[in-house]
Amino acid sequence: MRNLAVALLIFGVFFFRVSPMSPYFLYAQDGDIPIEIGDEEADKSKSAEELVREASTLFALERPLDARTKLLRALSKDPDNYKALTMLSGYYLVHVGHFRLALKYIKKAKKVFEQRFGKPPYSSEEQKNDHSRILYLLSEARLNLDDYQGSLNVLDTFRKYYYGSWYPGSRAWVLMKLGRLNEAIRVARLGILTGAEPGRTLNILGILLSMTGKRKESLRVFDDAINYEMALGQRGQPATPLNNSGEVYREIFDEPRAEGAFTRAVGMPDGCEHILPSLNLAILFVEEWRLERARWALHNFTNCVMQYPLKIGEEYQALLDMEMGRIEMHSGHVDDAVKSLKSSKDSRQWFGKIGTDPDDLKAAIYISYAQALRASANLEKVYRRKDTLFRPIRGITQRIKSWWYFRRGRQILIEDLNGFEDLYVRHTDSMLEYPTLGEALRDIPSVLLERRLKKEMESDDRKGALPYYMAYLGENYLFNGREDEGLKLIEKALRSLRKDRDVALRLHLLILRAMAYEEGSEEYIKSVLKAMEIGPAEVILYGLKVPIEVDGLPADLVKELRKAAFILRKGKDERIIVSAVPDKKFAYSLVVKNKIKGTTDNIKEFYLKTAVDKITEAVYSVGYSDLSWID
Repeated sequence: MRNLAVALLIFGVFFFRVSPMSPYFLYAQDGDIPIEIGDEEADKSKSAEELVREASTLFALERPLDARTKLLRALSKDPDNYKALTMLSGYYLVHVGHFRLALKYIKKAKKVFEQRFGKPPYSSEEQKNDHSRILYLLSEARLNLDDYQGSLNVLDTFRKYYYGSWYPGSRAWVLMKLGRLNEAIRVARLGILTGAEPGRTLNILGILLSMTGKRKESLRVFDDAINYEMALGQRGQPATPLNNSGEVYREIFDEPRAEGAFTRAVGMPDGCEHILPSLNLAILFVEEWRLERARWALHNFTNCVMQYPLKIGEEYQALLDMEMGRIEMHSGHVDDAVKSLKSSKDSRQWFGKIGTDPDDLKAAIYISYAQALRASANLEKVYRRKDTLFRPIRGITQRIKSWWYFRRGRQILIEDLNGFEDLYVRHTDSMLEYPTLGEALRDIPSVLLERRLKKEMESDDRKGALPYYMAYLGENYLFNGREDEGLKLIEKALRSLRKDRDVALRLHLLILRAMAYEEGSEEYIKSVLKAMEIGPAEVILYGLKVPIEVDGLPADLVKELRKAAFILRKGKDERIIVSAVPDKKFAYSLVVKNKIKGTTDNIKEFYLKTAVDKITEAVYSVGYSDLSWID
């Protein structure tokens, strides 16, 4: 399924607009006025019903924590007050994102309600309204806990007795999560014709149309959804359809429009209620090798989400750590990358509100974590000031772990290679890093990968995707004894890339091309220097060496530089020159002139190996610390 990851499709529209269905306005009557929050002693004299009414008013005043306090006090007086239980479930769904606790409260509310009033149908309008709200929240809780069939079963019960304008959009979304696309499209279209909530229903319809290849129609539908949400003013939530339209533009390689849509989305009042607009913007920037902008996008989200202090992070933390880890790795901060990716690997992430599958995300994290471990192993090999006794052991350990995580990620992706949907470049559900995906495909038998890529290239009508497929097959050939064929495909892919858009893939291909030639050969040096112009850290993280010219260096320093990450050459007019300068205060007084970066670094050190490592850091723009803690 080529469906779009979507932020707050359901909760945003439902909970943050005053609606007769909202659990926060259930019990506030006409004429209610703002209240003062009494202390616990004052609330002891109030009934549970009074406390519930005060909580309703507090939710209306956007004071959810005070409202929660009132509801808990109400339950201490009446543990079976289903109205308090219902509102607490809504609180944990919306303001905290603690879906398991939300489910616990709403299941108890349903049980208490049915014990009191019996099974449906009900004759009282109040009972009908209360029961319909309970079913809604129960469906939402199950959805957010990835129990899609359970959510649909609750919606089926709701349909027997009630109707809500939110219902068609919610049902279509759950059907999509279950893979029942045609049925979901029918439900969404019928909902639009019968007056369903426009923003929600248009949004899901746009997603479904994109999934079925009708991209132009989906963009028109998203435009209608954006216009509708914008027309609602402060009550609108345009970030979701803006994000979704941006995903379609990125899928069709229209990056300027994609960037514009994502940027507009993160700038909206609801732009950080979910991470996806910021995450998608960061991913786009990484593909264009605008790493500082990518880092800004994620930091912007982190700062923005602080306005929701009750959120526990299960909706976004794994995704945030994953992409931040990739940015740090590409920037040369390998220790930070390993920490972030390990945190992502170990974090809980719920998928009910996004299109990504749990296994897809796990594969993406495993592959990126494996790449970070490979990078740290390569740095262990070249850094000189590390202790010489344990450094080789750490490097070997990290390579073994890297191999294992590559293997696990690859297993997830190719359990059924014919159904390897994420191989479709820029699959909008996938969290894979497509410019470097070829590294994970190296160990797939070439005949299987050929067959799968041929099928993909025949069906994919996007010109921008073809260099990626050629790159994947070329990389596979290089590491499976077919170097000449692989090199030809890599050269062909390089010629097909767009200058300012496919920068990350260009860098990866330049590194692969350097690997195909003998170290120190003219073709090797040509490829390495071009790679250095884009991402110097990537060169050393893949275990390559750059040529430098040395001028007047002491013999012991020259000897250590040869053991590090450099090819030493004299009289070649190299673009990186390391020179000695007189300074009696220091054993090693050096100048590193880097014509590639246009920088000059002065290094003054007493210790030999520290001087070598500082030259490495200056040339490759890397940072490093002790990674022996990795488990």
